[in-house]
Amino acid sequence: MSPPCPAAATRGRLQFPWFLSGLLLAGILHAAPSLDIRSTATPPVIDGRLDDAAWTTAAHSDALRQVSPRENADPTERTEFWVTFDSNHFYVAVRSHDSAGLAGISAYSLQRDQDNDSDDLVGIVLDTFNRQSDGYFFGLSAAGGLIDGLVQDKDQSNDDWDGLWHGRVTRDAGGWSAEFSIPLKSLSFDPGNRTWGFNVIRAIRRKQEVQRWSGFTRARSDVALPELGEIRGLEGLHQGRGLELKPYASVTRRSRPRAGEKSTEFNPGLDVVWHVTPSLAATLTFNTDFADAEVDERQVNLGRFPLFFPEKRSFFTQDAALFTFGGILNDPVPFYSRRIGLAADGTKIDLLGGAKLTGRTGPWTIGLLDVMTDEYAGVGSKNLFVGRVARQLLAESSVGVITTHGDPRTDGDNSLLGVDFAFVNSHLPGDKSLSIRGSIQATDSDFAGGQGTAATVWATYPNEPFSAQYWYSRVDDRFDPALGFVSRTGIQDFYTNHDFAWRPKKRFVESVNFFVETDHITDLGSRLLDDGIWTGIHCKNARGDWFNIWGSHRREAYAEPFAIRPGIIIPVGHHGGEAMQLRFGTATSRAVSAEVRWQHGDYLTGRQDDLEVEVALRAGYRVELDLATRLRNIRLPQGDFRVQTVYAKSVYNFSPDLQLSLLGQYDNLSETLGMNCRMKWIVQPGNEVFLVVNQGYDTSLDRLRPTGNETSLKGAWTYRY
Repeated sequence: MSPPCPAAATRGRLQFPWFLSGLLLAGILHAAPSLDIRSTATPPVIDGRLDDAAWTTAAHSDALRQVSPRENADPTERTEFWVTFDSNHFYVAVRSHDSAGLAGISAYSLQRDQDNDSDDLVGIVLDTFNRQSDGYFFGLSAAGGLIDGLVQDKDQSNDDWDGLWHGRVTRDAGGWSAEFSIPLKSLSFDPGNRTWGFNVIRAIRRKQEVQRWSGFTRARSDVALPELGEIRGLEGLHQGRGLELKPYASVTRRSRPRAGEKSTEFNPGLDVVWHVTPSLAATLTFNTDFADAEVDERQVNLGRFPLFFPEKRSFFTQDAALFTFGGILNDPVPFYSRRIGLAADGTKIDLLGGAKLTGRTGPWTIGLLDVMTDEYAGVGSKNLFVGRVARQLLAESSVGVITTHGDPRTDGDNSLLGVDFAFVNSHLPGDKSLSIRGSIQATDSDFAGGQGTAATVWATYPNEPFSAQYWYSRVDDRFDPALGFVSRTGIQDFYTNHDFAWRPKKRFVESVNFFVETDHITDLGSRLLDDGIWTGIHCKNARGDWFNIWGSHRREAYAEPFAIRPGIIIPVGHHGGEAMQLRFGTATSRAVSAEVRWQHGDYLTGRQDDLEVEVALRAGYRVELDLATRLRNIRLPQGDFRVQTVYAKSVYNFSPDLQLSLLGQYDNLSETLGMNCRMKWIVQPGNEVFLVVNQGYDTSLDRLRPTGNETSLKGAWTYRY
């Protein structure tokens, strides 16, 4: 669905993981707890039952406190956890007592890294070097779904990382239990360090309650490493040689009925990972295969500027956070990994091989990537390079540089050099936080007129009851990051967001937020191009149901005519006006949840009604069904037209290790229907089998005509030494 305000969709944001729900509040600092742990000679069987002898001698605590809805209050439900280890694994067990029994437990999804807040959850955070800069989080939903990711820059999560580990849950009349088994080979750590940073988090969805063992202030994210407690006594840990081999192979069958084309390809490949140090890894990839990657969510672009699509390929997502720059998430970014191995229309370009060096050494964060792509569409084989280095300063700040070289679009040359800084202070008076980030980038291209620059400054004050964001960017008209992404050049952008949060402490009202957002875009001579202001209110009840309403005034400048549809030309001038939006949704912890958004008002030279509806159904924890449709009726003096998109996805979870999904996407402008069927079987952690079928249909003649089919079977095995 759309963000609360339209401009927010294009602005860089600090991202937080599944258990956070974006909670940011002020509070009071508390002394971090510690726990002395000891090893076990009899490792537990990971079945979620907590009946193993290992737990009777493991270190134990039940000292969790509320973080929300009532900061540092006694929890409404008791939570216990146990911690132990042996030479090869780290083990955690969590018992989540629940007075409502099975009826009170939200357990709907077995999918890995499911991006919603529907399920009750328990999670652990590890800082294995205990230096409050990088770490890991691992979680289990009450249904048994695995969730994991990296923690970087103290409190920023990257849930695209998938570690090799094992977890199981059980549910009963008294609550639910979870067991974690994390191989030490999945972690980077110093074997000589006996103390790790550690935390346990629990989320009770029907109560909108979050508990933590350490750090009870809502001004800190659930994965904030400075808020962790400590576990002590880790010794005799075996890390192995740090070598990982992952051979894989895929068979792909393609057909295009209209062209009469059929082909079959066999693609073997290999990834080799060597941990040069406990925190620095070198990766080699040969004949890289992306047959298992998820398909993009369809977007219809009625604007003049390109859309940003997220990366889906695991080779790039695993270390993506190490290449982030200036706090910028999407525009203008110096490195956009979808420029590698994907053509502008989404067609795959073979990746012949590549190398990565990623991780941290001392105060330095390093990300180096060098790949070779095959020739495509008249462009020869290309060598593409990205280098990113940052150094931590003071307690929470940093400076860094980034460089890219190569142009995947042409046979010409392109290079980029950028410098950025981040000043972060999360210990202001009153336990408030402040961050100021800035960057400058310069490109040198054989095209786009030669040299160009882009600069950004971004300040955030993410606290309660008052929060604010301020953004300024300046992008030359000759700025051309061939390996990056920029939607618009020759502009200056001034953006602000102010939010006031009120928590009335009433039974049926959890929070009320008032916001004002502005976006002011000019050309490089400060002549106004686009201008917008949005103001409104967002309310949420204690169950998690919510609504918001806002009004806006927005104008867009068109310096030349623009064909928004064939035969419908937007003339030169400033267009737009006033609009309002009403949006509401039910808590996703319900078996059936829904979200509705309706916008009405001025649009360009005319008017628009925009209705979007999403419905999610959860039949137990095995069947998941998501339906969404958006209908835009646009009425302009130049002509009327309608835009409709339909999205339908069903998932059947045979077990946490075996899922089958079916996805269908349609839009009436392209008059095409895309179907994707994907089966994922985790034979055991690291050993996986994928079956992916993509089928396209043309619906222009009121019937389905196949346009193409691609079926891939892929297997990947992991060997660790």
